[in-house]
Amino acid sequence: MKRMGTFMAGLLIGATLFGGSVAYAAGIMAERSTHTILVDGVETPMTAYAINGNNYVMLRDIGAAVDFNVYWDNENHCVQVESDKPYTGQPSLPNTDLDTIRAEMVERINDVRMQHGAQFLRIDDRLMAAAQECADKHYTWHHDLEECEAVARSGYPYGFGINLTVFTLCPTDHVAEQAVENWVNSPGHFRTMTVSDGDSIGVGVARENGVTYCYMIVGRPGTYNPYGA
Repeated sequence: MKRMGTFMAGLLIGATLFGGSVAYAAGIMAERSTHTILVDGVETPMTAYAINGNNYVMLRDIGAAVDFNVYWDNENHCVQVESDKPYTGQPSLPNTDLDTIRAEMVERINDVRMQHGAQFLRIDDRLMAAAQECADKHYTWHHDLEECEAVARSGYPYGFGINLTVFTLCPTDHVAEQAVENWVNSPGHFRTMTVSDGDSIGVGVARENGVTYCYMIVGRPGTYNPYGA
């Protein structure tokens, strides 16, 4: 079961400590600590300040080093710690949000297709699974063999067209819009998105460390998968 710690903002030290060997904030003198910090016995570079005989390290630096997630929860005005999630510095993406993004992506892709005279694409659960598998790999460029194998594993027996886009600094509610816009603005990706012989679609979305990975797979029953069974 997920353990979540909530640290109210008031527990944070009263002012930002800026660079340099000595800093003053709210009447407190802080010196850059020279102590070695070990994580599981391994020296780990982290900036620490010595204040009144104690070492203080930024919580996000500890999260990144130990690999637990910590982020500012703007809605509840507190710091959230998720001990069973890898560090991203952002709220974890709930499955409900993921499903909403994927549904919006399909809707936007079909809108683009309809505007350019291409037929409506129905959702294919096999392609949805393959696209999500690829997105979860966090690829930043196409891996033809792995992508073809993912589609084959899903049980989809035909060829396909595939798009990938990766971007940063995008709010959750703008992910679908940004992904489709990226594909529309790229001639090659646009051709794949509006291919005339496509009849089905699957999409996948993953987010980590502020980076969003989006896949789109268009099923093309008149073609074949070169790495299919």
